[in-house]
Parts: sequence; structure tokens; C-alpha cells
Amino acid sequence: MDASTILSVLGMAAGKVIVKKATETLLDKKDNLYTYLQSNFTKIKDEDVRFSISYLIRIEIPDSSKYLLVRGHRIKDQMQPVGGVYKKYDGFSEFENFGFKKDCDRKGIKSDDISKDDLRFRVKGKYALDVIKWFESRKNRETTFNREFAEELIEDHGFDPEIFGPHNQQFREVQRVMNVFKYSTYHECYEVLIYDIVEFRPTPEQGEALKKLLALPRTSNDDLMIVDLHEIEQLRVMENGNQIAKIGEHTKYLINEK
Repeated sequence: MDASTILSVLGMAAGKVIVKKATETLLDKKDNLYTYLQSNFTKIKDEDVRFSISYLIRIEIPDSSKYLLVRGHRIKDQMQPVGGVYKKYDGFSEFENFGFKKDCDRKGIKSDDISKDDLRFRVKGKYALDVIKWFESRKNRETTFNREFAEELIEDHGFDPEIFGPHNQQFREVQRVMNVFKYSTYHECYEVLIYDIVEFRPTPEQGEALKKLLALPRTSNDDLMIVDLHEIEQLRVMENGNQIAKIGEHTKYLINEK
């Protein structure tokens, strides 16, 4: 084999390696190919895409098929899991490279002091995969679940901090649910909705405290409610044949329904 043939073979081999690595990078998750094609070769490329990236905490009452839900802060007419939108670290500027825009009233939720640095925003569609990969890198963003747990249960509902405080909180990451480029008629734009489902792992003392909630009566005015598995499946809470509350659709992710 002469030198030119050897160089040709080596060049082809090197090319295959480059293509293979590029393909593996693109397809490291099967959804990435769909996102890449949609965000680069459709009208979505130059449109504003709304992101909402949050975590939902599954709090199951031990030895039962019942779950703890709370009234939504933003959507007050529904019960939903404890949890909320992740936050980016203050001062993180890479979002400017993605053409970052804050959420707004017409195509999102109004920004305020509470929502500062929330991972709820808009970028041009062509940057969608960059944002997803940044989120999955876990860099420069919130990666724990203690903040919303403390705010919604200890501060809002008076859970005992000696029992449920951060020193006694243990969580297990269950799964990640991603809804990519689903059109929202309400927000009038395409959305990328990402939910991390995590499970609260109660200590024996916490388990006993949660079981006591089973004895509480349920009314339409409650801001905290214990609901059964079948009620989450039906997205409604019934008492004596009457619906007293509706349940947010995303709550189904707690019970592995999509």
C-alpha cells in the first residue's frame, strides 16, 4: 500500500470518528435529535420559546395511597405538589448569550421580587438545546429541593422545624419529565416544560406526623390537602359526592402518569 493510499484510509477513518462522536453528542439523549431539528429547521428557530423548569416533591403518607398537596401560589384555584421553579444563581450572565427575556403577563407569568432569578423565561428557539444542556450540567443553578419544602410546609403551613427542618430532609430523585415545543394557546407561544420529580423520604418521626394529617377534615377552602391516588388520576377532590377542589394536571407526574 503506497503512502497516498495509507493517508486516504487514515483520513476516512478520522472522518468516521469525528462523525461518530458528533452523532453521539447529538444523540446522547434521544429527545435531543428532535429538539435539534425543531429548533434549527422549523419556524421555531426564530420564535420566542417559553421555558419553565421546576421540581415537584412527592410526599406520600406512609402506609397509604395518599399524597400531600398544597394550593398553588400562582394558580390559586388548584391543588398541586409541593415544589416550584428552580432558580439560577444571581449574576449568572450566560443567559444573555441565549437572547434571554423575562417572563411577562401576556406570554407567561408576571415577574416580581419573589420570582427573581426563576428558571421561567423566554429565548429564541434556536437556543433551546443550549438551554437544556446548560440545565442538565447543573452549573450556576439551584440543585437542591429544600427551599420550596421549607417555604410551603414550614413557613406557610406551620410544620414543626425541629421535625421537618433541613437537617432532617432527605430526597430521592425519581425522574425527569420534558415536554418540548408544545404550543400553549394560553401563553401564545411554544413552550419547553421540564419537571424533576423527587420523593421526600420521611424519617419515622416525620412519618408519624404525616399520618396525623389523615384525620383532618377536607373543605374547599383548605390550602393543604391529603388526596388519594384515584383523585390524582381524576384530577379532582370529592367529598360526599361534591367536588371541593381540582388538581393540577402536572400532579399526575407524581404517580408516574404522563
